[in-house]
Amino acid sequence: MNTDHFTTAETGPKQGLSRSLVLWMLLLVVIKLWLVQAQDVIATYTPADDYLFVKLAKHILTGSWLGPYDQFTLVKGPVYPLFIAAAHYTGLPLLVVQHLLYSLLCILAVMALRPLLRSQWLFLVIFFLLLYNPFTYAYPASGRLFRLGLSMPLVLAFFGCMGGLLLRTDSPLKVKLRWSAATGLFFSLLWYTREEGIWLLPSLVLFGVYFLFMDGSFNFKKQGSRLAILLPIPLFFICFTATFSQLNQKYYGAPCINLFKSAEFQSALGGLMNINVVKTRRYIPVNSYSQKAAYEVSPTFRQLQPFFEEKNNKKRRMPDSFYLWILLDVVRESGNDNTLPESLEFYRKVGSELKEACDTGAIPCLDRKPSIKPVWWPEYFKLVPRASWNIFTQAVTFNYFSLGQDEFEKWKTTASKEMVEDYRFVTRETLVPGHWRDIHNYPDYYRHMKTEKFRILADIGEGYKMVVPVFFTLAVLVHLFFIGLSIKRRHLNFATVFGLIILGGIISLVAILTYIKITLWPINRPLFSAYPLVLYYISVMIVCAHNFFKKDRYAETIYEPI
Repeated sequence: MNTDHFTTAETGPKQGLSRSLVLWMLLLVVIKLWLVQAQDVIATYTPADDYLFVKLAKHILTGSWLGPYDQFTLVKGPVYPLFIAAAHYTGLPLLVVQHLLYSLLCILAVMALRPLLRSQWLFLVIFFLLLYNPFTYAYPASGRLFRLGLSMPLVLAFFGCMGGLLLRTDSPLKVKLRWSAATGLFFSLLWYTREEGIWLLPSLVLFGVYFLFMDGSFNFKKQGSRLAILLPIPLFFICFTATFSQLNQKYYGAPCINLFKSAEFQSALGGLMNINVVKTRRYIPVNSYSQKAAYEVSPTFRQLQPFFEEKNNKKRRMPDSFYLWILLDVVRESGNDNTLPESLEFYRKVGSELKEACDTGAIPCLDRKPSIKPVWWPEYFKLVPRASWNIFTQAVTFNYFSLGQDEFEKWKTTASKEMVEDYRFVTRETLVPGHWRDIHNYPDYYRHMKTEKFRILADIGEGYKMVVPVFFTLAVLVHLFFIGLSIKRRHLNFATVFGLIILGGIISLVAILTYIKITLWPINRPLFSAYPLVLYYISVMIVCAHNFFKKDRYAETIYEPI
């Protein structure tokens, strides 16, 4: 198939954004900010989640990087604490900064499609569709420091920049380098914001391969120049990785960025999960039989036995699926986690002793490389269709959005007094009161305004729930039409390629969450990254269909080879 690339920004007349369009966009942003102002931060007692980010950001603000080392310091990416600290310096409340960032990156995502967007009203419709994504105000999640307020705009910007570069292959070199650099920047920020960034790789690889070989031929000089344009993407990632590694080397004595991704931790936990004395059940990564077998063959791991037993004797204990977090606590309590090098050495010894026991046949083990990925058993395959379909439909139908007009009355601050002070100082936010009676004592006019704002947001969200499934279905049909057109005309068009890049991201994320749901536990927060992608996929297909069916000369050239 000939893959001559589609024409780009220089094909049609250049048009700036009209003043009226800019004013309408500004009005939409202001209205949204006014509505979401009703949502306050819920300060929770979560030393490994919300409060962890607040604590790390507080240390960044004091100039001590991520602060004193403990078992939680390096379990999550450093970008969100850095973002919270940066938001603090603006003097604005954190949630306002998050919504402003999302608004700006919505503009970037729409501007990426500017070569196709000659219609000002269509530009505004697409901007509105992305801006009022209901999961940006799906309370209480939007009132918690879950990284959702950063990951969603970064996902939108990353995919938008890939599309922006594909639409500007005939632009001046400096323009292409700007879009490439932005792609690398947003990819790197995303990678070090959440831990499941691997789902981005299929889309990035597909984008890179197409960009290099878009004309279906190989020419060393041509491919070399295109590779040079893509070079900022890995360079940004290398710079981020080197910076975080050096900071952790300086402050903690080892270049480990994320403890869970370190070879030492993976060898220890992975070695425990590989013990096959008694087959583990779903949601139990390490059962009691495997743990007892590990005590017998690993003197280092045996040090943890009294601490595990003490935890098991407590009335309130974590679910078995949270074994990873239990292990962190126990290693800390045993005195083997006072510094990062000490912690890594402890995990390395455990992993090494378990590997030796497996290699010598002292204990039966699975034939797989030690990994923190839960074990996949053959009988799980029958669960895949239903689980993946449920997650996929959840992503593309928005049916899990829920917001009541009295939602703000259902939640309260549970953090300790010291934590509350840290929340207030770092985020500059108004916090939900610590008791429901305090909320009920709000002045009537204030409660009424909050209720009305929540009601309006809920109504908008319900509107999305009605139209998104229909729009997504139509978008898929439009995409199939352009795929058929590509086959018939024997060349790839933008709608076909970029649609596959976006869908590849959605499907990749669904696949990872399916694996986790079947083997460990159902988790919904990472799925928030799919929601802006679904809206962007719909937007791209709307724009491409609008241009194609207008039947004018410029619209046709977008889908014809040069």
